[in-house]
This record gives sequence, structure tokens and C-alpha cells, in this order.
Amino acid sequence: MPFLSRRLLAACAALLFLAIPAAWATPPSQPWPQLTSDLPADPSVVFGTLPNGMRYAIKRNATPHGAMSVRFRIDTGSLMERDDEEGIAHVLEHMAFRGSAHVADGDMIKKLQSLGLSFGADTNAFTAASQTVYSFDMPKNDEASVDTALLLMREIGSELTIAQSALDTERNVVLAEAHLRDVPAAHLQKANLAFLYGDRVSQALRPIGSEDVVKHATAALVRGFYEAWYRPERATLIVVGDIDPALIEAKIKARFSDWQAMAPARAVPTYAAPDRHADSLGLFVEPGAPSNANFNWLMPYDGSPDSKAHETRDMVRFIALAALNQRLAILAHGANPPFISASASHDHAETIADTTQLTVDYRDGEELQGIEAAERAWRDIVAHGVRKDELDEALAQLRAFFQSNAAAADTTQSTQIVDLLLESVDEKSVFTSPAYDLSLFESVAKTITANQVNDAIKFVFGGKGPYVFAGGTSPLAGGEPALKTALAQADATPIADARSQKLPPWPYNSFGKPGAIVAQRTVDDLGITYIRFANGVLLTVKPTTLKAGQILVGVRFGDGRLGLPRDRVAPSWALASTFIQGGLKRYDIDDLQKRMAGRKWGASLAIADDSYLLTGSTRGEDLDAEMQILAAYVTDPAWAPQAFDQARTAYVEGRDQSEASPFGVLGREFSGLVHVRDPRWSSPSTDDIRGATLADTKALIAPALASGPLDITIVGDTTVDAAIRSVAATFGALPPRPAPSRPAAGDERFPEPTHDPVVLSDRGAANQAVAMIVWPTTGFFPDMKLQRTLRVLGEIFSQRLLDQLRTREGITYSPGASTVASFVTKDYGYLYALAQVPPDKIDNVFSAVAQVESDLADAPVSADELERARGPRIGDIGRQQQANEYWLSLLSGSQVDSRLLDVVRSTIPDLQSVTADDVQKAARTYLQDNLAYRLVVRPAP
Repeated sequence: MPFLSRRLLAACAALLFLAIPAAWATPPSQPWPQLTSDLPADPSVVFGTLPNGMRYAIKRNATPHGAMSVRFRIDTGSLMERDDEEGIAHVLEHMAFRGSAHVADGDMIKKLQSLGLSFGADTNAFTAASQTVYSFDMPKNDEASVDTALLLMREIGSELTIAQSALDTERNVVLAEAHLRDVPAAHLQKANLAFLYGDRVSQALRPIGSEDVVKHATAALVRGFYEAWYRPERATLIVVGDIDPALIEAKIKARFSDWQAMAPARAVPTYAAPDRHADSLGLFVEPGAPSNANFNWLMPYDGSPDSKAHETRDMVRFIALAALNQRLAILAHGANPPFISASASHDHAETIADTTQLTVDYRDGEELQGIEAAERAWRDIVAHGVRKDELDEALAQLRAFFQSNAAAADTTQSTQIVDLLLESVDEKSVFTSPAYDLSLFESVAKTITANQVNDAIKFVFGGKGPYVFAGGTSPLAGGEPALKTALAQADATPIADARSQKLPPWPYNSFGKPGAIVAQRTVDDLGITYIRFANGVLLTVKPTTLKAGQILVGVRFGDGRLGLPRDRVAPSWALASTFIQGGLKRYDIDDLQKRMAGRKWGASLAIADDSYLLTGSTRGEDLDAEMQILAAYVTDPAWAPQAFDQARTAYVEGRDQSEASPFGVLGREFSGLVHVRDPRWSSPSTDDIRGATLADTKALIAPALASGPLDITIVGDTTVDAAIRSVAATFGALPPRPAPSRPAAGDERFPEPTHDPVVLSDRGAANQAVAMIVWPTTGFFPDMKLQRTLRVLGEIFSQRLLDQLRTREGITYSPGASTVASFVTKDYGYLYALAQVPPDKIDNVFSAVAQVESDLADAPVSADELERARGPRIGDIGRQQQANEYWLSLLSGSQVDSRLLDVVRSTIPDLQSVTADDVQKAARTYLQDNLAYRLVVRPAP
């Protein structure tokens, strides 16, 4: 697969296939790219093509056990739309769920739910510029699941009903989705695309389409697009999972071989970047828009076939840009940084152009400083090339990446593999194995030279440009003339050849005499070992084979939100990035990244209600280094002031952007509101953010780091002995600390009920609002079975709202309901329902909620509805339990709170035992109108 695909860069690159001729009786062949490439396809994948031209790829993968993932890709998207069809590819994607020849309108989702899939999480679809994809992640691999998945995909291929009555409802759902995405960040993106490629191409690259076209679309218009583009020769079916490939292949042949195109093929529209741009500079201003600038260099689209030479070339270009990105990161982490962050990438912009993009995120009001610094940085590396230490660092990082992928090949999640296969199809590349990727990298690493890398740097910055597009929430001081002057000044500044700096000796390889174990016991049914060191440090170890080569580490300390001040909003929002990006006293963050370039490591900080959690991800050979880093963060953090300043800047900008949509405001304010505006759960105001200090931030966790209890959890591909050795040499060697003694006891409170909704305002689109209703329930541990019942009740509530507000009324895109229960406060929890709708439809939401509330209390749910709510939850938990992340989250703190082990043991049995009577009793107990808290977010006057 292409080296510069989203696999490494998370870039949105996709390729159009070649145009197909008008003669449609004999479909043209779209051979798999490996048939004409010197790259070998992954031998574990079965690739095939039916006589009608449809392709398929099948791979057996047993992670998770007993499950499978299916993707059905149609090689068409918004780039194929005519002027009167803008948005129709997306409308058609929605109509695929609204009835077909053998599946009635509304039954597709029910069929999938009955097999354990949840709508949205396991059953989904998306439309892009170059493709439309339908996805099912099946929790079971039985014959019913396989047959249903293939039946539904075959229905999508050519059997859709596309009834006008269903379209008249669904178009409103499509518009609701468009309004959901109608935010300043999207406006900036659209303006940037128009600046680079013109209005028509900008529109074609955005599948959401034209609101006017969607409003007036007819069933005939949608069907015309459907019959022209949904064709076997433009379709690829991918199945990955715990399956027999030969059986799946036979079923695919039986189900899809009779599919024939329904209408003549259309020629694929072609687009290209303009030969000339009217201006090399563009500006965008809108309240709530991100403050950033994009430098763009455009060159002709390179559609050459995938090959070893192609992959080698892309790898060298990636290494070249990695060196620049290292320099940009160092600038961002330094004292008085010129920008918040910056990075460069090179990729395809569909088939329109190949582009190099340098994106700079800066503080509002400091645009010119950030743009000047980025301009100098790219010119510097073009002028002087890449240093040997930068080349070595990039190679070490890539080697660790490819080694980890190869080691985990047989235990990678099916969802990840199926999506990588999907990318390779979209990009017309050969899907190679992780082992081959590693070998190709090693062959490149052996022969790569500085001249190759420097030639690559000159190439990626050698296109037309740079075209600079700067955006922000307020006008750029001085406007375009000031921007031109800043760039000219940067170009005129002499460029000094940057010299490499030798890394200082590693100071964190000894923390004292390795700790002695004073207690050790096992929990046999869960494969857990508990250890206590003489200094009071606790260690929990669970060896697994869930993902080869992966080890997750968690260091639990402090009191979390329960320990925050009660009289003010503390700067806990600044902790995560300030603490980690601030580096270590004797090793700053950039030196740390250089030293660890060839290793797999990580460090991040999160806050929970009752603790802080410092986490990392590593592998067996790097476990000692990972534990040294985490121990160094606990004992010797630097708290660099610039890291705090960047966190504050980012949070102010994030708060400003949240004002641009009702969901943004809701997400920011909700937790505080349902905690009676308790400062410990409340979002900071702008004054809170600007008035915060580094000293206040540090004070939140410094005492716990210095002398508080430490509880460490290690889960993954390791042994108990290896984990003990690494912890004994680091955390076990620290001076004595008190051992954690008992679970925290919280004091959360739910607000008083509201007859009239609490109203918040946003500065977003005038046609969108959010209506929400919340009922108090109870904490998690007093009655875990009740919490599982409430979760099922929430799923049923969500599905009924979806049926009413989306399918019948068509006034919202994604209504929903769910539950939350506190692990620390015995009587705190809630169940909520919400929907984003036009302001004049708010009453519809509350009416629908009231009707569902009443119906659930008055009559038991049917056995079918119960299973459609319960089954997906059981399947989801089953999949989660086959990942290390699940075990880390529940085992952290379990040595002190054994109830967490009961969560693991009881979740699936409790869900399986939930009855219709349980659901009705819970509805009668908790869904009481006189207890509800109502909330509305609507546009400000």
C-alpha cells in the first residue's frame, strides 16, 4: 500500500479510477494493481474478480475472535456529480438504508441489530469525493451474519427502491447532517479549496453538496445517478475476520455474479488545478474559525502505477519532510515559540494535483510571526538540506513503526485491516504485508543518502507556489499587504545553517536500589497478578496475547476531580499538555523524542473523577525505557512555561470555536450543569483561562507526584517477571510512599428538575439548536445489574427516537439516548436523550421524548426490540474484552477496589439476563417527568 497513505500521514488522499466507456454491456476490467506491479500482494489475502467486473478481497483474521468486518466500496463520489447533482451521491448513500426490493424501509437496521450490530458504531456508511463506502462490523461470524451482510450489500448494489416518499423524509436528514457540519472550520476549509482550485472543484471535493439541489432532488434524479454509477465493475467487496475465505468467496460468487449494470456508463469528469492563480495570497475571517495558515505547492497529478520505485520514492519524500517537521516541533517547543504547531506533508489531492502543504497553527493576533517562522523554516531546509542526525532520527522512527506493524500482523484488529485494504483500493495501490513493508524499508535504509533526501526536499517544495491562505477569528492586522511584507522579510532574512546538537547522557537509568516485593497474589480466573513493593508502590500485571508486541502501562496517582478546589475552576484543563510537553528537567521534550526515535514509547496524562492516570504504550524490548520515562515524569518534570502558554492559547481558541455550534456549547457546559455547576466538573470561562498560572496548574498534582500513593498497571505482551523487574528498578526504587487504602467516596449532586428548559446560546447557524432532557438515576456499584438494565433502556430509547425524529419526521441527523453512572458517588448517575434540530422543532423533540417515556413505562418492550438493544451491547463488550485497552481501564485501581473485577465478570451475564420487565420497571422508576432536567442550546438573538 502507498507509503504516504493515511496509514502514516492521516491525509485525506484518494484516487479516481480511469473513465469507463459508454458501452456498458461488456464491463471493462479493473485488474488488481499487483497483476502489473513488481510489488507482491499480501499472500494472506484472497483477491478475485467476478466475470461482471466486481472485485473482492477476503482475509482470515481472528482478532477479535468470532467476528468479521465487511466493506462495500462503490467507485463513485461527489467528483462524479454533474452540476445539477451536487450532493446526490450523499443523498443516495442515505437512501441505501431506506428500502430495497427485498428489505422494507426501516428493516435494514433492524436486521443488523438483531445480529448484534449497533447503528452508527457497527452499521455505517460515508460518501467521499472519490468513493461511497458501506460498512458492517459483525460481532458474529455465523452463517446468518455472513448471509445477511452479503444480502444487504447486494441489495445496495442494484436493488434500492428510492421511493419519492422516503426521499422526501430523508432529504431533511441529509440537510440536518449538513447543518451539523455547518461550522466555521468547514467554511475555512471550503474557502481554502476554492482559493486553490476554484469554486466548482471546491464544491466537487465536498460531498455534502448543494443545499438547493438536495432540497429539490427527485427520485428520478437520484435513480439516474444510482444506475449510472452503482455498477459491478465499479464495486469492491472486502471481508476480513474470523472466517473461512473459501466459504466467503463461494458465497460472494453465488450472491453477486448475476449483478449487471442498469444503464450506460458515464465518463468520469476530469478536474485539474488552475494553470495560473489570480493571487498567491488569500485571507479568511470568521468568528470561531481556526487560526492557521496553509502554504500550498501544486504540481501535476502523478498517477503512475504502484511499484517498488514508487514506494521507495515516497518513503524518501516522507523522510525529507520528517526532518522539516522535527525542526518545526523544536520551534514550537522553544521559549517564546513563534507558533503553536506546524507540520508539512505531501500527497495527492484526488486526481486534481499533487500537493505539498505546510500548515501553521498560531495564536490569534500573532499570525505574521508564525507565518514568517514557517517561511524561514522551509526555505532553510531547501537551502541547506537535511542533517545526518535528522536523517538518522527519521529512519529510527520509521524502523520502530514498521517493526511494530510486522510483529502485530497476526493480532491486528479486523476493523483496522479492512480499512487499510479499503485505502489501498481507493488509492489503486498494492496491499502488501507488514513483513514486506519492513523488508522494503530496510532495503531503503541501507542505501539512502543525504543527496537523495535533499533532492526530495527540493522536489516537494518545487511546485507552483507557495499559495498562502491564512484564516482566523479576527482580521489580520494590515491585511494582505502586511502578509506580503512579512513573507518578503522572511525571505530576505539570512538563513543560518542549523547544526546538530549532541544528545546529553541519559540521566534516568537509575532511581536507587531495585525495590523488594513484600506481597504477591494472583486472581486466577482473570489472569491477574497483584504485587506490593516495600516502598508502598502497587503493581498489577495481566499478560495477554491480544496484540503481539503491545504493552500498555498506567500509573495511577492523586485524587482526580474529587481533589480539585470546590470554590473555583482550577486549571486542570492545562495539565495534560503542560505536563507532558513540558518535558523533564534534565531532558527536554525534543531531546526525549530524539533519544526514543528508534523505540516504541508514549506518555500522556488524563484526569478521572478519583485519580490522575499517566499512561504509555510500548513493546517488550522497550519496556525498561518506557518505565524510566514515566518514573522520570513522576519524579523530575520540568513544567516548561512555554508548554503552559501553548495549552492556554489552545484552550482559549477551543472555547471560541465551541461557540460556533450548539453541540460545541453543549459539550463544553453540560458536565458542569448536571453537577449543579460544581467547579470541579465545570468548564473554565475565558477569564478563568487567562487568569490561570503555571504555579496553580503545577500545584494540582505536584504533592501527589512527590509523595502520594502510586498504583501501576501493566497489560499486554509481557511476563509477570519482566514487568516486576522494570517496575522494581524504577518506581519500586523510589523513597517510601503510603499505599492506596480504599476506594474514593464522591459527593456529586444532580440539579433540581426544570419544568422550563435551561437555555444556553451559541453563535452558530441560525437554523440549528439542541434539545436535551436528563433524568437522575444512581451510581454504578450499588446495583450493577440495574446499570446494565438502564443501558439497555437507553438503547431502546435511542432507537425509538431515531424512528420518530429521523425516519418519520426527518428533522434530525443523529438523535440519541444513553446513560452515565458514577463509579465514585453511590447515588449519582443519569439517563439522557437529545437531538439537534431547527429551533422551531425543539417542541417536537420534547414531545417525542415524552411519548417514548410514556410508552416505555406503560408496556413491556417486545422480545425482538429487547434483543436489538441488548445484543449490540453484548457484542461491543465482547470485542472490547479482546483489546488491551479494556483491561488497562478496568484493572487500574482494582488492587484497592476489587469491585472493578466484578465489573469484568458480570457485564455480559447481567446484560444477557435483562428482561422486558426489568426495562419497564426501570422506565417507571427513573423516566419520571417531574424529575427531569431540561436543556436547550439555541442561536443567540
